[in-house]
This record gives sequence, C-alpha cells and structure tokens, in this order.
Amino acid sequence: MAKVVFNLTLKQYVPEKEVDISLNKPVPLFEFLRSRQVPGDEVGLVVRNGRWEAKGDCVIHDDDHIELFPFLQGR
Repeated sequence: MAKVVFNLTLKQYVPEKEVDISLNKPVPLFEFLRSRQVPGDEVGLVVRNGRWEAKGDCVIHDDDHIELFPFLQGR
C-alpha cells in the first residue's frame, strides 16, 4: 500500500491529509493527481521515499511513501 501525504495548501484539495492507496501496477503521479482532482501545477516539490523527485518523472509504486508540497514563496 502506498501513502500519499498532501502538505500545506495542497490539503484543500483532499478530504484527508494522508491517502493510502493500493495499486495493482505503478501509476504516474500526474494520473493519480487527476483522479483526485488535484491540479498538478499546484505541486512544487515531490519527496518519494525520503528523496526529492521531479514530479514529471514520479511514478507511484505500491510500497511508496510520497509527500507533496506546494510551491513555496518567500523573500
């Protein structure tokens, strides 16, 4: 089972901050986001199993832990 965590402002798109999903096969991150009505362009940082990963290359496997963060702004 994979776990996807929506952090900060991304929590507004899902009923719960953490989503557990069972996968029969790997799923591209953007496909998963579309299925949850989460705009992919709102995701700024993807951490897969403790390591940063480019969101366009990210594929979710059944035993992954994914953390999603919005773009962070500052001065």
